[in-house]
Amino acid sequence: MLENFTKKITNEIILNVSGISEEKAEQIDYGQYMAFADGLKLLAVLVAALILGQLKYAIVAVIVFSINKSYLGGVHAKIQIGCVITHFTFIFGTVYLAQIINIKFLNIVLFALSGILTFIYAPADLESKPIVTERRKRELRIKSSILLVTCFVITLIVPNIYSNIISVITIILTVNITPIVYKITNNKRGGIIT
Repeated sequence: MLENFTKKITNEIILNVSGISEEKAEQIDYGQYMAFADGLKLLAVLVAALILGQLKYAIVAVIVFSINKSYLGGVHAKIQIGCVITHFTFIFGTVYLAQIINIKFLNIVLFALSGILTFIYAPADLESKPIVTERRKRELRIKSSILLVTCFVITLIVPNIYSNIISVITIILTVNITPIVYKITNNKRGGIIT
């Protein structure tokens, strides 16, 4: 359904804007599809969180997840429903787990592990979305490391529940950049192509 909707919009753009190549039309269609899919997924998570009384915690989890994912990269679900289920599981699993765990220095342990995984595997690209230059890879590695340190510092000054949410969602994302998870999910890394 969403695919048909974005195709109609893309066709209207092609009809009304001159000089759009077939490749550019595919990019426009893909960009729209991802924007709508991610927007709907975010809306569904926030509505569910509001209904469950977990909105403020879910917002923190979504923000940390989104920012970290943009720099760390990692695996993706093969189909949209898989993506929605995985995203809900990560967000709500983190929110509820963060409320029941009470382990002293959990943030230090999880961020130490996340730091090691980030150092070894970040950024993690996909065959369908490769990192195209060594310079871009280095830039993403530096930004993901800075983000990791920033998130860790934040965990030292916020209440325990927020510290847990930030720590747990970060370890989930860094585990998702490891070769074992790529193998389990049948994803392939892209590698430098130029």
